[in-house]
Amino acid sequence: MESKETSKKRFYLKWPWNVLVYIILVVLLRIFAIPVILLIMWWNKKQQPDGPEEGYCLQRIRGRLTGLIWAALCLAGGGLAIWFFLAVQTMPYEMERLKEEISFGYYLIPVAGAAAILVGLFLAYRSLRDALAPEKSALAQSIRDQLPYPDEAPPVKELFAMVDQDLKTNGQWCGKLGVGREWVLGDEVSSISRIRGVFSREEHHTRRAGKRTQAVHIHEIWIVDDRRKRQVTSLRSRKELEEAMDCLRRRAPAAVFGVYDSREYKDLVYTEEDEQQYAQERAYRQRQAQFEEQERKEQERLAQNQVLTLPDGSVTSRITGDTIHQLLRQPDETGEPAPFQLVPGVPFQGQGHTFSRLACLAGGAAQPTRILMEEYSGTPETPGQYAWTRDVSAGEAEEVLQGWLRGEIPSLENWTKMERSGRTWQSLDGGSAGAAATPPQPHPDWPWLLTVGGNSGSTSDFGWSDVEKALRALNQEADSYLILEQKDPQSPETCWFLQCAVARQGPDQGSYSVEIGFTTPDGSRLWEWVTPDVQEVINDFSDAYYHRGLDVSGFREAEI
Repeated sequence: MESKETSKKRFYLKWPWNVLVYIILVVLLRIFAIPVILLIMWWNKKQQPDGPEEGYCLQRIRGRLTGLIWAALCLAGGGLAIWFFLAVQTMPYEMERLKEEISFGYYLIPVAGAAAILVGLFLAYRSLRDALAPEKSALAQSIRDQLPYPDEAPPVKELFAMVDQDLKTNGQWCGKLGVGREWVLGDEVSSISRIRGVFSREEHHTRRAGKRTQAVHIHEIWIVDDRRKRQVTSLRSRKELEEAMDCLRRRAPAAVFGVYDSREYKDLVYTEEDEQQYAQERAYRQRQAQFEEQERKEQERLAQNQVLTLPDGSVTSRITGDTIHQLLRQPDETGEPAPFQLVPGVPFQGQGHTFSRLACLAGGAAQPTRILMEEYSGTPETPGQYAWTRDVSAGEAEEVLQGWLRGEIPSLENWTKMERSGRTWQSLDGGSAGAAATPPQPHPDWPWLLTVGGNSGSTSDFGWSDVEKALRALNQEADSYLILEQKDPQSPETCWFLQCAVARQGPDQGSYSVEIGFTTPDGSRLWEWVTPDVQEVINDFSDAYYHRGLDVSGFREAEI
């Protein structure tokens, strides 16, 4: 069952019409075309909530057509240099004067012009090659090189589909860096199973030219694979860099993490002796085995704390990944749907909700599989009032169910919220009663602003370490507070915020008062929660900051 929003027909400019429109706008409006183009790009992105229709990889290489701008500048600069040199040749007096003034530099003018033209031609060739011949792009080649048999790699369409499907299903985005369970998409593509090291590079350089001061900020993530090859992706801010490092630590925990140009980086990249490389690979395998064993034990622990009701009505608590796989494939053998359900001993929290049951109607390979996750009612053995449902393929269903065994809740985007009606469920409209039973999560695309009491104004130039430090420094002073806020770039009066202060009086004196505030068409809303533990506050702010699903089960709506 698809949500109403995703079932609507959407209008947006597709390739190559979007590029054609951009070119026409630039020709007609010149520099004034920039805001119009940005508005069109925002609209196209909004109309494709599940990712670009052509796929992330193809969108990335087509985006490199912007290299034609630099190519045009190089060609124009080189052409002007050669034209100037030839024009001076027709004026002997000027030519002699220039020879005297700039001496040898005079003869470098045509050389520099020719070099600029060659650079421009190379940039234009590379941009057009990647956009018009994706199979020859550096992005496609980086995927081929990481396959077990690069010479037998499938066509580029299938190569890109592997990465796109992983990112669409499991992707977390840190700026332009997408991290899935199997692939990482940056300026190039990295296979997570081959990552051996991840290093952050953050540098700030200041250059003075007369009275002007120019600052250059470098935020890069360097990924080193088992071939000692390096994939470098430039990010826009420290926040994106921290998010990328945090995400990759979860997806590739056995890799070496550190700072660019550190001892760990040099040891991993520049080691040439076979014996040292073998020792590094052996150490990686040992770390990987340890993490896999820990994950296996944790998954078994969580699985054994659940009760599985099988299609024949029998129940068992002996659940493995193979058990789930066989249940999902059972309809292929019997020809009939296979209903079953999983009930954990302790309800799972995630995505801002608490869930007590997962029901599944397996359809096999031929039919979609329907999954329903029931929200916890707050009382054991009392059915929940709300649930979330979605029809998925057998492969997607297996990923959701394997995650459920680990206590993980999938993203609820494109799921349909349901309300219990007797013994059945009925779909809820977005604005119907019950839709605002809990406060919403922060918006994944809105920028963050940080306000700390005692400082003047808000700032967008901060990282998670700044938030954590300020939270630990909160006290009972009147100007001691912290606000983590988002505003809709298109409608600044629409906002979402998470704020904290220490209660100065009353029964909660000395405890941390955490509040979620947001705007609705009917006005502003405020939800609050009080805790004496600063670490719980830090965990909530971290979940909100990194969009991991803020647990709002303890919050209660307050009067404004």
